Amino acid sequence: MPQTMTSADLRIHNQARLLRAVHDAAEPFTRAEAARLLGIGRNTAAALVGELEQARLLHEVPAESGARGRPTTMLVPHPEGPLAFAVDFREDTWTLASVELGGAITELEDGEHDRTPKAFADIRAAVARHETGRLAVLGFATSGPIRDGHRLHISHLGWDEVEVRDLIGDGWPATVIDNDARLAGLAEARRGALRGLGTAMHFHIDFDIGGTLLLGGDAQRGAHHIAGEFGHMPLTGSALECMCGVRGCWSLDVGANALVRRFGGETGYGTGRELAQEVLRRAEAGDAEAGEAVDANAAALGRGLGALANALDPEAISLSGLGVDLIRLRRGLIEENCAASLMAFRRDEPPRIAAGTMGEAGPLTGAAEIAWDAILTPVWLRERL
Repeated sequence: MPQTMTSADLRIHNQARLLRAVHDAAEPFTRAEAARLLGIGRNTAAALVGELEQARLLHEVPAESGARGRPTTMLVPHPEGPLAFAVDFREDTWTLASVELGGAITELEDGEHDRTPKAFADIRAAVARHETGRLAVLGFATSGPIRDGHRLHISHLGWDEVEVRDLIGDGWPATVIDNDARLAGLAEARRGALRGLGTAMHFHIDFDIGGTLLLGGDAQRGAHHIAGEFGHMPLTGSALECMCGVRGCWSLDVGANALVRRFGGETGYGTGRELAQEVLRRAEAGDAEAGEAVDANAAALGRGLGALANALDPEAISLSGLGVDLIRLRRGLIEENCAASLMAFRRDEPPRIAAGTMGEAGPLTGAAEIAWDAILTPVWLRERL
């Protein structure tokens, strides 16, 4: 039998709702607008704001207005309030940032790593250099799936069943971790190109391609927390064997590794990013050989998107990372190959394909979002208040 909510429970519940509204809003709003958003009275809203200001969670500042009458104030993060940290861990580099309520990101530090799990110790040291008592939760985006939420696989680095709890354990702040492509999609659903959509897909392209299905803005994780490994589906007919152990993975044809391989470079273990970027620059400048490599990458991307659209029926598809470059340079080719892979009756209404608005910051922004998800709860607020 469900427990009855006490007045104290209701107050905490509404405080969490108000903080969530401030965090999710595209721009600051007033107390009166908060009352409308939450469906509560103005006096109740004023009381909530006062309590949250006293707890250094919200702050009111004068609105910029030249109008006469009673001055209006806007709700913003408290300047002494909690912070989330976010990490974007890639196969060759990492980035650490601080994120306040509302999503404003400040990059703190970045670096390269040695492609071994020792990189986590380097990141922990970077966190220690910047953390203060304001740090509440760390959100961590990592390349590779995390089976059952704690067994990390990064096939291109040779990491198999690496125990996350051994890497992020005692001495770390409270930490939440998820896959980078999934978090990039979450960022687009909450703050970018997929905001407000019911069914959408997002693909983050770095050395290879990964993605996520978003339903009502929520990234789907699957039974073992490893859904979205679309790059390891045989969608484009490659004859090569992937480092994941599957032959013909889509990721063999899409991403930086495919560009590097085309020019005879070594792939895997986080190598070749500079060469891939050079191929893109040369293609944009009109180099024929580089242009053919980018054509092949874009065509394979489009074919795979069409196949997945047949199965999952998204309203829209967004791309981040190298996908932004591909759609900028070869949008027509991507859309043409996507349409060719759609079932005939779908071709008159293909899914919209868009560049993500988060850009390279997608995984970092998504990591910040799951950190704030862990903060903006009644349980955390009770401890804070």
